[in-house]
Amino acid sequence: MQKHQHTTEEASYLSASDCANRYQFSVRHWLRLVDGGKAPRPTRFGRLVRWSVQSLQEWESTGCGRIDRRSVR
Repeated sequence: MQKHQHTTEEASYLSASDCANRYQFSVRHWLRLVDGGKAPRPTRFGRLVRWSVQSLQEWESTGCGRIDRRSVR
């Protein structure tokens, strides 16, 4: 059996668990932040929900403030 190799595109997206670990939150708390507009919204790939590393880095550079939902596609 071959081991799955992550492509650059796959590696540029994180799961809710990855995001929670990145910011040292529980997954539940991370999802509450997202639902409350306090963290970036995810991108959907079919049933998968992932956050782009780029959007997380932009959010970090602004001090992790509230997200303006009107500007999100």
